[in-house]
Amino acid sequence: MTAEGVAALLARYEFHDAGIRRVIVDQDFGREPRGRVVRLVIDARVVGEALRWEPVCLDLVDVKRFRIDESSGAPAGVLYDPPQFTRFDGLMQVDLCAERFGGLPPRSRQEVFEDSEWVFEAAGGTWSVLEPWHA
Repeated sequence: MTAEGVAALLARYEFHDAGIRRVIVDQDFGREPRGRVVRLVIDARVVGEALRWEPVCLDLVDVKRFRIDESSGAPAGVLYDPPQFTRFDGLMQVDLCAERFGGLPPRSRQEVFEDSEWVFEAAGGTWSVLEPWHA
């Protein structure tokens, strides 16, 4: 995911009170495994369209590590701020609990994982709209 892709995602969606609908973790095995992949489906509001809800997918590839914890006193999987995307050591970190930094960027990949409840580290990723099913 490039800086332009992240900017487009954050410009299109309002993540306040967005909900993480689904987390799918998949790992390939065999002669040429592709590594672990993660798909996050998040219900977010579309900016400029009367804030209607739309499911957006974040697809992360070659996921190195991740943490999914339920926060105490808050509903699990509710976002209060937009995801924070950083890059350290050639890897992308996606922090879904970035409000803990108070607007300041983390200084290292370890700091991203400290105290975060929903965080993923991957070689790359993309985002897309989850299209509705048609009969």
